[in-house]
Amino acid sequence: MSWLRQQAKAAVVRAWHARNESERRRLGQIHGTLPPELWDLDVNAAGHLAVCGHDTVELARRHGTPLHVVSRPRLEKDLRRFIGNFRSRWANVEIGYSYKTNPLPGVIRELHALGAWAEVISHFELWLALKLGVSPDQIIYNGPAKSAEGLRLGITRGIRLINVDNLSEIDQVGRLAREIGVRQQVGVRVVTSVGWSGQFGHSLANGEALEAFARLAAINSVDACALHVHLGTGLKDVATYLQAIREMLEFARRLERDLGVRIRYFDFGGGFGVPTVRPLDQWDERLAAMGYPPGPVDTGKAPTIEAFAQAIVELMQAYYPDNDEASQPMLLFEPGRAITSSAQILLLSVLAVKPGADGSSRVILDGGKNIAMPTGYELHELLPASAMRGEYRRMHHFYGPLCHPGDVLLRWKRFPDMRPGDVVAAMDAGAYFVPNQMNFSNPRPAAVMVDGARDWVIRERESFENIVQLDGLDAGPA
Repeated sequence: MSWLRQQAKAAVVRAWHARNESERRRLGQIHGTLPPELWDLDVNAAGHLAVCGHDTVELARRHGTPLHVVSRPRLEKDLRRFIGNFRSRWANVEIGYSYKTNPLPGVIRELHALGAWAEVISHFELWLALKLGVSPDQIIYNGPAKSAEGLRLGITRGIRLINVDNLSEIDQVGRLAREIGVRQQVGVRVVTSVGWSGQFGHSLANGEALEAFARLAAINSVDACALHVHLGTGLKDVATYLQAIREMLEFARRLERDLGVRIRYFDFGGGFGVPTVRPLDQWDERLAAMGYPPGPVDTGKAPTIEAFAQAIVELMQAYYPDNDEASQPMLLFEPGRAITSSAQILLLSVLAVKPGADGSSRVILDGGKNIAMPTGYELHELLPASAMRGEYRRMHHFYGPLCHPGDVLLRWKRFPDMRPGDVVAAMDAGAYFVPNQMNFSNPRPAAVMVDGARDWVIRERESFENIVQLDGLDAGPA
């Protein structure tokens, strides 16, 4: 009976694989690989992957690997596309870039120069925003629990908005604002019937959010004026946003009716997915166990920012039909992934190639989960940067250099044959690669930005000395 069940499961997985292969053909994904044009990349005369005309193999040679490469034109394009689609429909809109998504100061500085505000979730990120010269009036402070030091810094400097995430923060913000002698603008993070809950926010359904506003309304040193929600990450469903926003708009009406609290800021968070990344699922695990590649990424399934903007603004207009900017509430968005994911790639070098008994190749790269953690829960495209016109003859498995069995980037990927020294590009490295990296037995990578004929270092490679500089190697017992 057990044997029959195993055979039945194997048949189901084979059928699922056949379905995936049919879908890949429909999508035109040759060898199961997404075309580099999706990231505004191309292939040069040498057959190498190029970004803004820069040969990635040459960048790897000059700067070393692992190496983050950031395309400034793509960065600007994605920011302008996001904010432009909303502002063309609703004049009073601001974008606060989510620092936690990609806290590379060289990247964030460029976004601020293009007009983005800062959305921070810790004392460090608040410090960094101020260090980068962001006007306090353009800083939004979020997070499930904020330190006393962080709150004091934000209130002292007069930041635009603090979104409280628990009841104890209300008293803390009120006390600090009174002590400092200011009236701090405050919002409340709410939990709707969709999206994240857990340790986050105040529920609309059980009265927590109403209680939070009632307490805020009784404190003279705070100005309760904002509603905040963050639904998740990598979301590709317009209806989910509309459901949450509708609940927030109804709640705003109740606040004005019952408490006299008028909401002037609707902060709808971020979490907007990008077309070229999708979560790994149980089917991907089952396929890998049977020797099949993961399912395809259908880039057409991700709604465009234009679709999000049109639907969200139409809903806002139903509740606020007066299109006068002076009377409109401000719409705040806190995108991270939608702005920086596709503008950044991670170049890795092949250290070794081992033949597999099944005819596949096992490729060991000089970076793995230590610097590319999202590959453990998301499907990120890998491109053969040094062999874009190579023959995709066999299946490859890609591993990092760590002495850890979980250091896997991608399995069962059809790829040109690799040799030590070849360069592989991990795509969409601009979202959660940098904040999740660690110096697990290896230094953290450098980063360069490219624009036109120029490329420049925005982060130096971590040295061995950097890793141990706080450890006092030469210090003995007192």
